[in-house]
Amino acid sequence: MANPGPTPAKTTLQRIDPRLSSISFEDWSRDWLSGKTNIAPRTRRGYIARLNSHLLPVFGQRKLTSITNNEISQWLARSIEQGVGIVVLRQSHGVLRQIFNAAVLDGRLNRNPAIGVPLPRVIRREKRALSPFELFELADCCEGYEVLVKFAGTTGLRWGEIAALQCKDVSLLNRTVFVGKSYSDGLRGEKILGSTKTHQSRTVPFPRELGTELKMLIENRRPEAHLFTMPGEGSLDYNNFMSRIFRPAVKDLRMEGVTFHTLRHTAASLLISQGTPITTVSGILGHASTQMTLDVYGHLYEDDAMTYMDRLGEKLFAGTDKERTNVLSVTQKISG
Repeated sequence: MANPGPTPAKTTLQRIDPRLSSISFEDWSRDWLSGKTNIAPRTRRGYIARLNSHLLPVFGQRKLTSITNNEISQWLARSIEQGVGIVVLRQSHGVLRQIFNAAVLDGRLNRNPAIGVPLPRVIRREKRALSPFELFELADCCEGYEVLVKFAGTTGLRWGEIAALQCKDVSLLNRTVFVGKSYSDGLRGEKILGSTKTHQSRTVPFPRELGTELKMLIENRRPEAHLFTMPGEGSLDYNNFMSRIFRPAVKDLRMEGVTFHTLRHTAASLLISQGTPITTVSGILGHASTQMTLDVYGHLYEDDAMTYMDRLGEKLFAGTDKERTNVLSVTQKISG
């Protein structure tokens, strides 16, 4: 008698306590959000916005266990037809996935129905960056904040990080600033001092040419004083700065589409144009990973491919045979 082979393994699902699974999506999402104690105020505001605008109107009164993978797919499809932005939808799905994942961990669901749902693809638009001339032109037009604009356009620091800088964070000798804190807005608009976006500190160099101007900013001031301030030594206020200084300057210069975040893209673009390695760019910008930097700025490296290939060709094929023998592979150098 032929061997029938191994018996297929049976998939067993953990029995869910009905008392736990009877909760509505709205009630569970509120419980989930109240337990998120390790997120920044800005992140919490984003979660609340996604819940109120996109998730609760659709799933709020539904029993948590009744929502299926296919229903989530249909919700995404309808939302796209209604003109909801793809980025917003992907963010909303991310919140939905977190909520269901927490329910699985809490023993309320056997599986996460948001996993495996095909997501709409984001069409990435090239980030606007200023040329060196445009950067200095914009700085000159932001009267009283010239150093701030040049600093942001060359170091790539985020607004909240710049606002949190203190005089003691600047090392004129090493030409670096220590970035370990950042301001964010609370739920009521209050300023909250916390960690950086990635919860990691970093040391960022600044151009030698800014040293003199930064020295003038910190001279005769307390180490704990803010490096950049509003008039009267008040801490930087984003809305005030943008409405009074930055946007009028952008309008006067007819720099369409330029925001303060453009200065961050400008720093990345200028660094990459100088052949800066992606790992260095990522470290300066404070990205969580080099992959994030590549996703946003990788296209800027494409134009350099021919330059590097030309350099390789010159090294390999120019000169005498003796010179060519000095070009060893990495493997040969290690084994030798």
